[in-house]
Amino acid sequence: MKFYVKVFIISFIGFLAIFTGVLFAIDSIMDKPEIPITTVETTESTTETVAPDNGDNVGEDDQRTELEKIAENSSRINIIAFGLNSQLADTMMLFSYDPDLNRMDILSIPRDTYHHIEGYDDPGQKKLNATYGFKEIGGVNGMKKILSEFLGVPIDYYLKVDFEAVRAVVDTLGGYEVTVPFDMKYDDDYDNPPLHINLKQGYQVLNGTDSVKYLRWRKNSDGSRQEGDVQRIPRQQHFVSTMMSKALSSKLPSVINTIIGGKYVQTDMTLEEALSLAIKGASIKSEDIHFYMVEGKEKKIKGTSYWIHDPASLEKTLYGFYGFTIGEDSTIEPTSDAAQETTKKSN
Repeated sequence: MKFYVKVFIISFIGFLAIFTGVLFAIDSIMDKPEIPITTVETTESTTETVAPDNGDNVGEDDQRTELEKIAENSSRINIIAFGLNSQLADTMMLFSYDPDLNRMDILSIPRDTYHHIEGYDDPGQKKLNATYGFKEIGGVNGMKKILSEFLGVPIDYYLKVDFEAVRAVVDTLGGYEVTVPFDMKYDDDYDNPPLHINLKQGYQVLNGTDSVKYLRWRKNSDGSRQEGDVQRIPRQQHFVSTMMSKALSSKLPSVINTIIGGKYVQTDMTLEEALSLAIKGASIKSEDIHFYMVEGKEKKIKGTSYWIHDPASLEKTLYGFYGFTIGEDSTIEPTSDAAQETTKKSN
């Protein structure tokens, strides 16, 4: 029985790993850390799970926002997925799964998003992707807590992914079909191992190795082309969507075996929680998976580039996850049966 429980668990985690796709830590090519690297004292094996506040201890002085109240009374499950480049979390995504509607909403969070925490005042420390490396308040607990505060919704679990999963899963699924928009040529002999990207414009079926290169590309060595973090997100999401469709085909068992054998993911889900999610999410359809990005604009502050997010847009997006819409007069209205039930619970 334990074997089958493990298969269900890894099936679900592998399912999320496929969705994430770009798989994180692939941004190491150009950007050197802008912050003093500190060692995280808490390891994954000893980190305690941060349980979301379910409202039981809320007294008369209730400081929760309406979104927090709605989220805490909802059956939605929120998972923050990320990978690491040194002590920086690269390419962060929020997976928000509604088991009642069998729907997945995936929110890309630009790694350069500005978020200043008191006491961490160096320019690079004011980016969300620096959270993991903060001594004492970082690690997976810090990622869950600080991103929960930033988004305004509870984070139930973390999913830390090894970007090598991209290469393995793509090869298992028979390649990534994509039209490369322009010639991509970049060389870095100092990378470990040395990195050489030479992809020609046009339709191709990329193997796992070339898919990783395609996702890692940021600029051409001759300066003819260049993209920032935010400009790459549509490319990343296209990859996730394409691989997801393939994974939901008859090849899913092979993908599961790949994930099991590779040990590409770490999570704080218990056996029972992962099994429950695996069973509920097994029948999700591709049309019920939706992609979003934290909207905003790029801005340089004292020579450092940041992504300044739009709080109103983010709030509207997250209310939408829970089936609510914000009217022009700031009234909050439920737009789904699940939201109606959540409203009843909160009352």
